[in-house]
Amino acid sequence: MSGKFSFTTADRRASTSVAGSLGRTSLFIPQDFIERNSSQLENALDGMDSTSEGEDNEEDTQDEEEQRTLLANAVEAESSQPLQSQSRNDLTLPPITHSTSVATSVASGRHLGRKTTKQILSEEADLLERNGIPVRRYSTISATPREGVQASELIPTRIMRVPSYGALSRVATKQEIEPEDASVIDQNWQEAIRSGKIQTTPAFEFKTIFTSSIPLIITFLLQSSLGVCSVFAVGHISPKALAGVTLGMMSSNMTAIAVIAGLASSLDTFLPQAYGASKFKLVGLIFQRCVALILCVMVVVCTLWWLYAERVLLTIIPDPESAHYAAQYLKVTSFGIPGYVLFETGKRFLQAQGIFDASTYVLFVCAPLNAIMNYTFVWKLGFGYIGAPMAVAFNYTLMALGLFLYTVYTKSEMNPRKCWNGIHPKKIFRNWGELIWLSIPNLIMIVSEFLSFEILTFLASYLGTTVLAAQSVVATMASLTYQVPYGVSIAASTRIANFLGAQLPDAAHVTAKVVFAFTGFVGLFNCSFIFFGRYRIADWFSNDADVIKVVSHVFPVIAFIQIFDALNATSAGCLRGQGMQKIGGYANLISYYLIGIPIGAVLAFLYPKSHPLGLLGLWSGVGLALFIIGTTQWYFVLHADYRKLVEDAIRRNESA
Repeated sequence: MSGKFSFTTADRRASTSVAGSLGRTSLFIPQDFIERNSSQLENALDGMDSTSEGEDNEEDTQDEEEQRTLLANAVEAESSQPLQSQSRNDLTLPPITHSTSVATSVASGRHLGRKTTKQILSEEADLLERNGIPVRRYSTISATPREGVQASELIPTRIMRVPSYGALSRVATKQEIEPEDASVIDQNWQEAIRSGKIQTTPAFEFKTIFTSSIPLIITFLLQSSLGVCSVFAVGHISPKALAGVTLGMMSSNMTAIAVIAGLASSLDTFLPQAYGASKFKLVGLIFQRCVALILCVMVVVCTLWWLYAERVLLTIIPDPESAHYAAQYLKVTSFGIPGYVLFETGKRFLQAQGIFDASTYVLFVCAPLNAIMNYTFVWKLGFGYIGAPMAVAFNYTLMALGLFLYTVYTKSEMNPRKCWNGIHPKKIFRNWGELIWLSIPNLIMIVSEFLSFEILTFLASYLGTTVLAAQSVVATMASLTYQVPYGVSIAASTRIANFLGAQLPDAAHVTAKVVFAFTGFVGLFNCSFIFFGRYRIADWFSNDADVIKVVSHVFPVIAFIQIFDALNATSAGCLRGQGMQKIGGYANLISYYLIGIPIGAVLAFLYPKSHPLGLLGLWSGVGLALFIIGTTQWYFVLHADYRKLVEDAIRRNESA
């Protein structure tokens, strides 16, 4: 196994991740729980109707056989993913081939891309500089020692005349690194690992985690703002409008956004496999099939919104006016659903080709526009409440348009247009079966994660309109503050996975300890921000005295919860970096559904009998769940056998 760094934090920056009413991105992906086997695959393939007709019969059959083969390869690979690939937090990131050397990646840019490769080299250069290892060119021709060649036989012939490692690490992401120089860096890195010279310090890891987290945090805050702006804009209309927008977002998330993300997740398996096999035409065809499938499903969903949404909401929501507002939100938002479908599938189309930044660029443009549109539609143009879902619909469409413009006009060396071969009406409605089959587990898991937080909103609706409006404000702030430790968690996951993949267990352990120390600062910062700013924050979101009173009463508990919420996020990232994500996944499911939510409901409605705690009780249950999850994950991260984790990483990479 090559002891290399395989990922950089830039690969995780992503795109708008799936988020529920609390804006929580998914910490664990369905593959953490569900293992597919060959018999399941055979059963699915046996049920496929792969007949084709017309003059394109032979070509169609070939496409369908290629898609079957890709499915078989993808499912087989899912059970043996390399550690670094398993450490992904973003549902949309495709698996990447890790056997490709850095030198080859720089030369071709095919698997990791030139920007990512330079960042990997920069991270390796930083550590080599910290350990005082000079740059030497070895006499062997290969970039890494060949099998049977001992480290002592690699004779340094001369010191390479390149910038110092310190200088290289600062400019690596700005300058071109020649394949020859990359090979030399790779030689020195591999030799340093074999001789046990690579060490790290808490101070250096603290700096690395901090600098890696900043762009992630900014991106996720912008991402979270997409939902926050609607709440912020509507909050000063009335408590009922604020409650209505919350219910509307909840219903939209459960019946559309989660379904779209779940169905689109099949592309995370198919497209990277097709692209890696250089079947560029098939990449575009499978993309079209998935878009057509999801649009057909969404036609049904949006039709039900228009015909039955208000009737259904009136039967389960106590306040008729809030239910009416929620139904209006769904009807208007439906016009933007096609745009969201194209965005979710489009970003996977690009990410499968190694283009991870496109959706981030789109987000940096659309997030500010979303805020401007909400303010303009709701207040300046006088549309009132209906202006909020109008802004959402427009923004979804703009996000899709942004990805389209990037794909058409980008100067990227990846050239995503090579995977587009026109629209094929005869082909896009075939072979949906395996797309659906592969996405079902993802769909179940994503909906279940949404459900755990939507239940809080549903329960809050039975505490009155004022409490439901307050829940909207509280959940919005919980969403915003969560983005900070979530960014740290992804940086931590990347760093730990890279150290383990490079066979540096002690460095990985040091990083885990540093992450938890950093988590303490993050948790205390979020706690202080909410506690000391509780009255001002409540006033930002609503001008209703009763809503402000309830929010201010609940915020001290929310502030205290921030400490455990931060611990939950960062420890989950560490577990994913270690390849032990199942521990956190089961801890989440058990703590929320069997402990936190039931106890929260009892405290909200039944205890104490004379004066139940209401919204404060609901969030107390959530706080208990987060405490259990955070401490459980923290224990397993720090008490793991890191040398065994390295062995596991080697085994995964060899079997992948």
